Amino acid sequence: MRICLSLDPSRLLRWHLWLAEALAEVPGNEVSCVFAAGCRPLPSIFRLLLELERLVYGFSGKGAVDPVEAALRCLPPPPAGQADVVIDLSGSESLPAARRVLTPIFNGAPGEIGVVAAWVHHQDLLVDLHDTARPLRPWTARPTSADRQVLALRLDSALSCAVPLILKALCEETGSSASANPGPRTALPSCGALSALARVTGTVASKAIGRLDVLARGGRTCGVGWRIDESASLLDKGEAPFRMLTGNADSYLADPFPFRHQGQDFIFVEQYLYSKNRGCIAVVAVNRDGTAGASRIVVEEPHHLSYPFVFEQNGQIWMIPESGAARNVCLYRAVEFPYRWTREACLMEGIEGYDTTPLWHEGGFWFFVSPRLWKSTSWDALSLYHAESLTGSWTPHAANPVLLDARLSRPAGAVIRHGGRALRPVQDCARGYGGAVTFCQIDSLSELEFAQTPIGRIWSGALGCHTYNRRSGLEVIDLFGHMRGLREVTTSYRLLEPEATVSGLSGVSESFGQPLSWPVSPG
Repeated sequence: MRICLSLDPSRLLRWHLWLAEALAEVPGNEVSCVFAAGCRPLPSIFRLLLELERLVYGFSGKGAVDPVEAALRCLPPPPAGQADVVIDLSGSESLPAARRVLTPIFNGAPGEIGVVAAWVHHQDLLVDLHDTARPLRPWTARPTSADRQVLALRLDSALSCAVPLILKALCEETGSSASANPGPRTALPSCGALSALARVTGTVASKAIGRLDVLARGGRTCGVGWRIDESASLLDKGEAPFRMLTGNADSYLADPFPFRHQGQDFIFVEQYLYSKNRGCIAVVAVNRDGTAGASRIVVEEPHHLSYPFVFEQNGQIWMIPESGAARNVCLYRAVEFPYRWTREACLMEGIEGYDTTPLWHEGGFWFFVSPRLWKSTSWDALSLYHAESLTGSWTPHAANPVLLDARLSRPAGAVIRHGGRALRPVQDCARGYGGAVTFCQIDSLSELEFAQTPIGRIWSGALGCHTYNRRSGLEVIDLFGHMRGLREVTTSYRLLEPEATVSGLSGVSESFGQPLSWPVSPG
């Protein structure tokens, strides 16, 4: 495929290079570039604001809007004749001849200025990829950022997600003829220098106040809620109180997974150690009388661990903790349950994936994983992998990432069966990490398709929530907020209004063929 990037010579940015390199890695692609005659540089005030943020927050590393002029000018010019695809990154009125034109639009505006305007006006991010091959249905992504108040992080997330969105569009067989219209021509948004300066000043002030709040109230952190009810879950009752485990002054607890063994209930958790600035895997024994023991660390590595997915298979008890910081997915086996574990195998290498959630479906294994793509957050996207056996060869889904939506991507616990439906708990991180848990019905899952529909949501008042699990009547959640002094929290579950199916490659919602089994938890 002959692909030509239309670039503005005043904006030759790192995310353009990410895109060019990713396109070039696809066999059969020929990547070239052409420079627009006109220039629309980012206003100089925003370059100054980005430098100010780097000084204030100590940013380092390669940002999405760093200039990389030399590398992009090394791309070859387009060959003679019509290109297969032109990717319009310049907003130019005059583009090379092509059968198909892709134009990324950020919050209704072409180019990075749309992300800046969204930041100035406190708007959620929306990336639309207009495609002349399907003019009535733009491709969309809904990224977020690690800190909505920081411009550099907003730019990193939005532009990082634009790259896989373009790659997905190029892989899709659109089945329609191209339009003569090269793409939308939208007006540049209003985002004056004074507004931007006021935003940065206000952000720095609010973060200073936040640090004082941490000193005064302990800041926002995580705690684990648990309840035992053999007859009904939170999803059945609609509202239920949870006892709280909040760690101690040296650590906090999060990502709970319950497990019953020989009549004793356990909760496996991430125990984040402030002294080491990383998480370990710990276990807490809980009793049917409502009492709980102290947490005890059972797996520790030189890198961060969390999300200890514990399950039983073939007479053995296994654990797959999150180890995205080490860029792998590893399998641990219980040598003496629950306190001694050994690392048994590395299932996937070279993947910075988070909250790996296994599922057995129609005779094969599936992993639901949230990857970090370039400088995106670890909750912007969802990828799927499948294999015939747990330790077999893991193959990426044809449409990876199957979702680019911070509301509905990152796993929040084991898939459960409830009301005859397979429900996938997901983290709603649209407004920030740990915002809420949404339950999505899995409508279709195959090597070519994935589709889900949001149907319900956990609410915890002012507290966020990002994990839900239930096993053998032991139900666990984790909550995010001001946890100091909390002993019990009442949490609600509500159904959502029906909405359109959120789909992957095909855009088609299909019913499940066979019942799901291990490791689906009963709801």
